Amino acid sequence: MKTVFLSIVLVTLSAMRLHAQTLQPITWQAYGVSFKAPAGYTIEDDSEEGFVISTPIYYITVQLLEGEGIQRSELAQELKNIAIDDEVTQQSKVTDFELTQFYGVQLRGNCESDQCLYSYLITKEDASGFYVSIVYTDPNDTLPETILKSFTLEE
Repeated sequence: MKTVFLSIVLVTLSAMRLHAQTLQPITWQAYGVSFKAPAGYTIEDDSEEGFVISTPIYYITVQLLEGEGIQRSELAQELKNIAIDDEVTQQSKVTDFELTQFYGVQLRGNCESDQCLYSYLITKEDASGFYVSIVYTDPNDTLPETILKSFTLEE
């Protein structure tokens, strides 16, 4: 019995390590935005209007924030508004975070039958901002947060 339990633990740990190692860098060339994406993605859209990639598990959308002069102080309310417009249910609170080149806000919720992570990122120079949406299936999946926290601007 101990051998079976140990085997299950080892297989689970191996799967978790493999899952964590499946990210690879990708860049939205139109704006020089880079992030780590799940391996085996398909590019759905790569234009100045948006950058969309997908795998069987993840659907990731990145768009330039519309509107001139969006302020950092407005990000949380604007993100909440877009989630309400998209009818995201069971929304988490909007939380702030900071990356090397961005200030950000995020929330999680349910997008119909899937999970979703919505975020707004604004550059620390207030030069530009981006909307990020990651749709996925497993509510316990931590990879969407890892993807979001990997965003950078190429210099």
